[in-house]
Amino acid sequence: MTTTTTTTALVLHGAKDLRLESRPISPPTGSEVQVAIRATGLCGSDLHYYNHGRNGDFVVREPMCLGHESSGTVTAVGPDVTTLQVGDRVALEVGLPCRTCTLCRTGRYNICPDMKFRSSAKLFPHLDGTLMELTNHPADLCHKLPESVSYAGGALVEPLAVCLHAIRRSHPPTPAEVDLATEQGDQTAALIFGAGAIGLLLAAALATSQPFTSIVIADIDPARLEIAKSLNLGLKTHLLPK
Repeated sequence: MTTTTTTTALVLHGAKDLRLESRPISPPTGSEVQVAIRATGLCGSDLHYYNHGRNGDFVVREPMCLGHESSGTVTAVGPDVTTLQVGDRVALEVGLPCRTCTLCRTGRYNICPDMKFRSSAKLFPHLDGTLMELTNHPADLCHKLPESVSYAGGALVEPLAVCLHAIRRSHPPTPAEVDLATEQGDQTAALIFGAGAIGLLLAAALATSQPFTSIVIADIDPARLEIAKSLNLGLKTHLLPK
């Protein structure tokens, strides 16, 4: 017997119109798990939706729950789930691919042309985000967190994944190539445009892995560059004209 309960969600009704509401939620079915959300980051897209009722061309046309950078605890599992159990701490991957197109079937589901993304007004009806107490989500898109990672850290997994993907796509120099360049008096440099959350995470990832002898981060906002300096990552900063 399926028992529907309720969960509290933070719902956007229009620009600067956020409301706490009760939403119905059923037990997870099939390969879903139910997650009690413990931490959610606010993406730039969430702020655009809140401040303007839109994010670029994506206009909020009906009440929509925001948030997609989330972590939490599994509280229930669907009958087909074998990889997770109640009590597991997870980070959510909130893009929902079609799973049937060529890109999905060849492992490139991240660029599925029919991707449905939670807390996005691209599609109508909109797909609710994760700023809620409980949410159901596909088990294979919930990634277990090590005990050393906090819930707040788990909420940063999604933006950090964006950074790591960018690094891999850029083919940074190997440690041997960096050593050779240093011996020859040359530099291997990286330039990051934007000192927001993604830019700073990217800078931290590059500084930690040390594939470059010089990392420059540029922004139009001097306050953001001051934050970049305060991280003590050895970054060079550049203020761009507005």
